[in-house]
Amino acid sequence: MTTPTPTHPAADLPAPTDLPAPTDLPGPTALPGPTDPAPADLPDPAPDPTAPNARALRVLALCGFLLLAGCLVLTAALGLTDAVEGDGVGGGFLVAGLWSLALGAAAGTAALAVPRGALVAAQYALAFAAPVLAALD
Repeated sequence: MTTPTPTHPAADLPAPTDLPAPTDLPGPTALPGPTDPAPADLPDPAPDPTAPNARALRVLALCGFLLLAGCLVLTAALGLTDAVEGDGVGGGFLVAGLWSLALGAAAGTAALAVPRGALVAAQYALAFAAPVLAALD
């Protein structure tokens, strides 16, 4: 039997003089400084052409106030009908409907100041919820 010859793994390694110097390593050459462009200096992305503009959102918010007024009349009529035909006491759903109108007016006012589609949608949803809640009473 022949005995295997031991291999020397150190013989496969490069000599210390063959290794790159620390200055030859790839990587960042300088830390970010005041000359680097700040994120505010970068151009804004192109606006979405299908998104409603601020004027359209404000007009929708103003129309939402007309809707809120109509829903207030309908909610009051439902509340008065319940008072005459029912037990004469307004229930929790009627109060929730009136709060819904107040919150809808607050959302509409906020949509006029800062036009956002979510605020206009909240205004319309709260306006439609008021008569529904009053009808549940």
